[in-house]
Amino acid sequence: MKIIIAGDGEVGFYLAKLLEKEYQDITLIDTQSDKLAQVEKKLGIATVIGDSTSYKVLKEAGVEQADLLIAVTSSESSNITTCLIGKKLGARLTIARINNMEYLVDKDTLDLHDLGIDELISPESLAAREVKYMLKSPALTEIFNLYKKDLYMLGLRLEEDTPIVNKTIAESARLLSNKSFMIIAILRNGKTLIPTGELQLLKEDILYFVASDEGKEKVLEYAGKKPIQIKNILVIGGSKTGKYIALRLSKYYHIKLIEKNLERCNYLAKEIPNVQFIWGDGADVNLLEEEQISQYDAVISVTGNAETNIFSCLLAKDLGIKKTIAMVENIGLFDYSQKMGVDTLINKKMAAANFIFRNILKGRVLTQLYGIDAEIQEFILKENSKIINLPIKDLHFPKNAIISGVIRNDKGYITLGDFELKANDRVFVFSLPQSNKEVTSFFK
Repeated sequence: MKIIIAGDGEVGFYLAKLLEKEYQDITLIDTQSDKLAQVEKKLGIATVIGDSTSYKVLKEAGVEQADLLIAVTSSESSNITTCLIGKKLGARLTIARINNMEYLVDKDTLDLHDLGIDELISPESLAAREVKYMLKSPALTEIFNLYKKDLYMLGLRLEEDTPIVNKTIAESARLLSNKSFMIIAILRNGKTLIPTGELQLLKEDILYFVASDEGKEKVLEYAGKKPIQIKNILVIGGSKTGKYIALRLSKYYHIKLIEKNLERCNYLAKEIPNVQFIWGDGADVNLLEEEQISQYDAVISVTGNAETNIFSCLLAKDLGIKKTIAMVENIGLFDYSQKMGVDTLINKKMAAANFIFRNILKGRVLTQLYGIDAEIQEFILKENSKIINLPIKDLHFPKNAIISGVIRNDKGYITLGDFELKANDRVFVFSLPQSNKEVTSFFK
């Protein structure tokens, strides 16, 4: 599969990093040679310097043979133009990053698909969608569907008073015997651990589970978490992401939004009349106290500054806020943010790249998790597979990976030690980077 990515910004680079693990023929286009040099050094993929709206540049990248052209520059018009030209020159599938949500919500007036753009993505809108989804299960740090409503991936932080703290996984299992969930990973002090029965659970560990639909509530019970009710939300930052969050959530919650730019604040107030807007700096402690931040159930900080977002969320936690969500675009700050106690992180480039990979490409690597250098992959077992009809505990599976769920006949199963794999099973595997090749060969 030949893939061309136009734009070596945060979204483009992260997407290339994700794609190169599964696809060999990838070319990245950008106007800045220094950025492309870093890409060649870090990822080892082909690059072309130039403007992606140029016929010559696209042809040099091989657009006539491209199976997929993804335009994710910071310029919406460039992305649309790149895809329109690319389609005419032979690209089979085109994806454009957009800012104007009219293209997504008002297709009756103009449907860009008719002009040659197959898919439209908005990183800001996708991040807002993640926030909306997270607020449905606010006691968790992370949640997404592995498969329909049959299997979910959940994350949560262990608090000091949690009954399973200082117990081994085997000991904790005796407190709540249940086959509707399993632990697939533990994030501890920035290091990802694959669980074993002898591994002790510690305070501040972030646990990752795979659970069935009925198992979601059991996970909270197991970890000693109480359900959280969210009614009042304070959003800090009137960025595009903040705007989309306010638009999406105002139908279900009482929203107040703080924005420090007066012109932007007035604009948003006209655009979203059922949200209360405050002109001010969301990092101003006095302002937050004046706005009685402690009266809110959740604080979502999505300014353009990651440090401000982290600080605002930590202040909110100190004041007893039940749920905090910070937008952190610098992946290097993930570990720090989680250690400090921010409940949930969102990242636009990861949201966009994961969406493209899962929902459009439908690749083997389903997703990567915030703050974890690991991934969830999917494999389908063949009739002649050497690992079918054997208990998982007897498979001698790679050390730094774990089989973390199965779809069989359109139904999800939790794969504990006695579970036996069958031909045509769709198998989910959580794996660390050093085991990826071994895991792939295991399923051949």
